Amino acid sequence: MGKRSKLQEKGTRMSDTRQAKWEQIVSSYLESVQAQRSEPAKSQRFLLLLNELFGVQPGFIEDYVAGIERYVKVKHKDRILRGRVDNLFGNLVIEFERDLNKTRREAEEQLQRYVACLWSQEAPAKRAPYLCMAADGIRFVVYSPTIEERDKSDIQPEEVRLELVEEVDLTTFKPPEVYFWLDRYFLRKEILAPTTEEIVKDFGLRSHAFHAAGQTLLARWGSLKDQPEFSVVYESWAKYLLIVYGTSVGDEELFIRHTYLSTLAKLMAWHRLTGERTDPDDDRILFLLEGQFFKEQGIENFLEEDFFSWVAREEAKVTGVETARQLLSLLQNYNLRELSEDVLKSLYQELVDPATRHDLGEYYTPDWLAHRMIRRLLEDNPQGTLLDPSCGSGTFLYLAVGEKRERLGDTRQTLEHILDSVVGVDIHPLAVTVAKTNYILALGDLLGKRKGKVSIPIYLADTIRLPERWAETALADYEVTIDDQTIYLPQALLESPELYDEAIEAAKDFAVQNVGRQPTGEQFTNYLRAQHSNLLEDDVPVHKLFVISKALRDLIESRRDTIWAFVLKNIYKPLFLKGNFDFVVGNPPWIAFRFMEPAYQAFLKRQIISEYRLLRGRGHLITQMEVATLFLVRAADLYLKAGGTIAFVLPKSLFSVGQHDGLRQRTFKFSEGTLQTLFWREVWDCENVAPLFKVPACVLIAEKGERVAGTADPAPAIPGQILSGKLERKNASLAEAESALTVKAVAFSLHTRGRRSFWGTERATDLQAVSFYKNLFANGATIYPRSFWFVQVKPSPLGFNPNLPLLETADRAIARAKDAYKSVFLKGTVESRFLHATLLSTDLLPFGHLDYRLVVLPLELAGDHYRLLDAAEAHKRGFLHLAQWLEKVEEEWAERRGEKAERMTALGCLDYRRKLTIQNPQSKYRVVYPDVQRVPIAAVVKTDEVVFSIGEQELRVLNVVFDHTAYAYETNDFGEANYLTSFLNSAVTDQRLASLRRRKQKTHPHVHKKIFDVAPIPQFDPTSPAHRRLAELGKNCSEEVERWLEAGGPGKVRSIGKLRSMVREMLSDELGQIDGWVEPLLHASER
Repeated sequence: MGKRSKLQEKGTRMSDTRQAKWEQIVSSYLESVQAQRSEPAKSQRFLLLLNELFGVQPGFIEDYVAGIERYVKVKHKDRILRGRVDNLFGNLVIEFERDLNKTRREAEEQLQRYVACLWSQEAPAKRAPYLCMAADGIRFVVYSPTIEERDKSDIQPEEVRLELVEEVDLTTFKPPEVYFWLDRYFLRKEILAPTTEEIVKDFGLRSHAFHAAGQTLLARWGSLKDQPEFSVVYESWAKYLLIVYGTSVGDEELFIRHTYLSTLAKLMAWHRLTGERTDPDDDRILFLLEGQFFKEQGIENFLEEDFFSWVAREEAKVTGVETARQLLSLLQNYNLRELSEDVLKSLYQELVDPATRHDLGEYYTPDWLAHRMIRRLLEDNPQGTLLDPSCGSGTFLYLAVGEKRERLGDTRQTLEHILDSVVGVDIHPLAVTVAKTNYILALGDLLGKRKGKVSIPIYLADTIRLPERWAETALADYEVTIDDQTIYLPQALLESPELYDEAIEAAKDFAVQNVGRQPTGEQFTNYLRAQHSNLLEDDVPVHKLFVISKALRDLIESRRDTIWAFVLKNIYKPLFLKGNFDFVVGNPPWIAFRFMEPAYQAFLKRQIISEYRLLRGRGHLITQMEVATLFLVRAADLYLKAGGTIAFVLPKSLFSVGQHDGLRQRTFKFSEGTLQTLFWREVWDCENVAPLFKVPACVLIAEKGERVAGTADPAPAIPGQILSGKLERKNASLAEAESALTVKAVAFSLHTRGRRSFWGTERATDLQAVSFYKNLFANGATIYPRSFWFVQVKPSPLGFNPNLPLLETADRAIARAKDAYKSVFLKGTVESRFLHATLLSTDLLPFGHLDYRLVVLPLELAGDHYRLLDAAEAHKRGFLHLAQWLEKVEEEWAERRGEKAERMTALGCLDYRRKLTIQNPQSKYRVVYPDVQRVPIAAVVKTDEVVFSIGEQELRVLNVVFDHTAYAYETNDFGEANYLTSFLNSAVTDQRLASLRRRKQKTHPHVHKKIFDVAPIPQFDPTSPAHRRLAELGKNCSEEVERWLEAGGPGKVRSIGKLRSMVREMLSDELGQIDGWVEPLLHASER
């Protein structure tokens, strides 16, 4: 086994003497600067601090850093430092204030004036990338200035936008942290350890580097984007993102973010391989950006003609060199030989996703969890082959390479083994570039042992949607569309990846050499005979390869061939990977089916429903199905060897939600390896680890084995672990996590409750009893958008007409509206017969509720249900005010509705699935519980007349309707209503729901009707003493809560969570009695 120390982070080394010196200097500075009362005094004391820490002169750093040419003193208290124009440090504008808390805005305005003045004196192409700093000696705020019109020569201060980089208070820092923070902005003489936190500070979304380089790239792209050879790159990139995110998300700003990170990743790889700290000349930088440097080093496919290499083309090369040089000015302060973690992951996480889609699709795995999984897989078979089919930034690959190096030693044989056995694929263009960089960084010095050329085995492809033949026969060619042209690839080309890549390169080279000509098939054959004779020997259909070459030539001649050879070489790689791996590992996309692009949904639906049968009898749940579930079974089916192991990070919804029932019970079937299936070998519950993901997560480890035909597979308990604890940082190392987390060994068993199942740590149970009330509770109406329907009476000193009140959109509805409806404000009179009362889930308490809300709804009574009036009918029947309101509603709806609602009117949304009109206005009582809850909550709501007190007047409404945030049961039996609220508020019921809840996710878990599966509440029997006692207790509790509310019990408390806790504490004795009655009744129902 190799030495572990080779791969461990060494960190920044600090002697005890230096630390003691910093302690003394910084402590003295903080004490004295806080005593200063003027701006000049604070400024001079700060300069003395720099002198003491770094040895610079109080005359203000004449030799500021290497490359400083001069400094300019603007006035007695403010400094401008000038360095090299192509550096991202050394060009610093400082504004000192007496107290930044009081005069921060003045400081910002002064910085804007300085920068406007400086940039107006500089040629637009030669402007220094100034960094601005406002300070008072204790607090420092750093900004990156930008302007929209970069070519403008005369710049006004208000045109300078200050992008916040960071703000700090030195009193919160330890003395070494003060030293390194100041060094980062003033000298950069310290060599930094490449940790995630340091890299994000220098290159992340809020960094000066990103703002400066991003603005430069965006401006140049704006002048090139309409040229065909550039537009085809953008269009192709956008098509890949359409698959990744399920909808069109590509925009120029996002494309530039991806270009920026791709360029940085390439520079990091170069810096790691060469270790150079001197500035390369322009030609060498271009050589690097074009990928020639890596090819010269024998790394064949690291930098191909990808989507982000446009910066190296002739038209963009000046910008490309400028950007690279700026990034290198910061990057050269890092010793990348000390790299021990995936530092690119956090940058990738910040920059990869469109701003509106951060909650969909990508949840980035911290190093400690990925490393724990890799170590678990390789511990018994370090020589095993491994695939990450959705590799993202390459975290799992990075750690797999490191683990194999540690276990196998750093030899040429290990290098060859790793390149053959650790493979990654992703559909995201940026992910592939970043993952390749991480792979190179992980190999590090091991690359020096290569004997010849190497290729990094990471590919841009879709691992669950493989290329298909044009016909369902073994002899049919595969077809692919490139730039609206269909190309056919014969099976003979796909015998080996090496042969395939060479064939595509041969077709591309012949196309390039014959632009403007009309070569014949014979000439192509002669070319192959002279340059690629093995292609003639391997039964490759030459005429079909000639057709591919002709298609590429046509694209070149139309100036639209820049990336197609790259695409062709990657898209078929999954075919070569099938059945090759001992391990499949990763974190597949956590994105629901409903968010995918419609054409891709058709493919997914066929796979989920027909090919893998993941939703037997539950097809209605497909919109909620996460793509990760299909990824799990399909990746195992396609890529695992028999006996191989798959380990995926998955959302913990896998434990309980309905769409994963087929997975839990293993009723799915493989599509290709029909005699194989998956056997669960281990589960890790990570819900109690923080920080981790935005929703609870788990790790599922499974083995691919033979299905025994004709027998039901058993469901034994699954060995598992519950991980819990708090980490100091999200991207902690495995060593850090092991010291911070506790691990509890458990066994997870499958429990069934009727048609519902879940995994829990209790002994397995199989209960078919469900509550009599399950089908009697119904979800409320979709009273949405709330800005249309939730109203308040417009206040007036003259009062209002109770029969025709003047209404306006409720303030609370506007405050909580989604972005599309934030600006909706309706105002007008409406006939009072169309006013109703409602409650939202956040108005419900145990055994009670807060005040009703007023809504406008176009309903009229129709016996035991309602009828809905549209604007035309309302107008026809003389309800002119309602008609005007509805017309405004439909007008706003047509303008603002999303894609999914294009075929639906506002009234259609309001009465979706008849959830509004089916409500019964004749029922006396409704038992209501919120759909979303963490603790049990239910209340009896009487449907009597509701009175709204408005000033000195009253507004009376006759009907109460319920919103979709709640479930309700309608009854005329007061005893039954109270009986049910006792059950639904019981801790016994709550305990049964525990396994179906995900308590730590960002949004609360939906309960739906799960209550009635886990708690088979029996039908109310008024002759039963136990039932009568529960009804009595429920009535008593409701009356006590009502008295408490009327007496002003809540006081100034507004938090619904606190109010609910206050009620439960007040009713603790009664709730204890309720639990004592509920427990035996539920047990009796299960017998």
